[in-house]
Order: sequence, then structure tokens, then C-alpha cells
Amino acid sequence: MRVLLLSLVLVLVGTFSWANFKNPWMRACGLEQGQFWIVKSGSEELTMCFFDDAAIGAETLFLFKSHAAETEAVEAYKNRLSTTPVKGGVCGAFGAELFEGKDNQGRSTNICRFDDQSLIEETTLWLGAGASNNEALDRALSKKY
Repeated sequence: MRVLLLSLVLVLVGTFSWANFKNPWMRACGLEQGQFWIVKSGSEELTMCFFDDAAIGAETLFLFKSHAAETEAVEAYKNRLSTTPVKGGVCGAFGAELFEGKDNQGRSTNICRFDDQSLIEETTLWLGAGASNNEALDRALSKKY
């Protein structure tokens, strides 16, 4: 009975793991030891990858890691490409639009969306590369596949 139960658990875990890693955004996030998370902004769902206190869009991370595109969010984050502060706070200073997202537990996250639709969390962008809160994200962005 124990063997049967253990086998069933292993099959189910394997199936769930395979399903999670079938999505390339989830896979890129997981390979970098990030936590894939979905936040809602109005009726829209935004997929994010959290690295401790830092967060970046899951698609944004995937595009960077796979050499598919150089996104505005990663470029602004790594190179601190801000314009002069304008109405719109941190996101506006970097030429992005601010969205408030809420997870399924009601926690709020401020997200900057750039013209190319790339996403990064507002404080992550403000602190930039090299900040102690962003070390895990810096490691994830230090190399491409």
C-alpha cells in the first residue's frame, strides 16, 4: 500500500512539475530560483518573477535570458536610464506607466510597464542594479542562456 501511495504521489508531482515547466516564462523564472507569481491589475493578469525583494516581468526575464529581445525594463534597470523626474513618480521618470497589481492574497505591488510591454517592480527599478535588495535579480540577469 505504501509503495502504491508513494508511486501515485511521484506521478502527480512529476505531472505538476512538467506542466509548470512547459510554460517558458515559468521555466525561466524557476531556473533562476525566482518565484513565478500572477498579479491582477484591473481585469488584466500580469505575470511576475520575484527574487526576494525584487521583481521583474516573467516574460521580460524570459526574453532577456533567451536572447529574444533587449527589453526597455532590463535596459533601464541595468543602465539606470532615467529621464528627469516627471509627473508619474519612479515609473514616469523612466518613461514607463505605473500599474498597481494585487496578488490572490490582496498584497499590492507597483509595477512599471514600458512601451515594449516589459515589466519591472517600481522599487526594484528605482534601486537599480547593484542594490543589496536586488542581489538575486542581479544574479539572474548576469548571464543569458
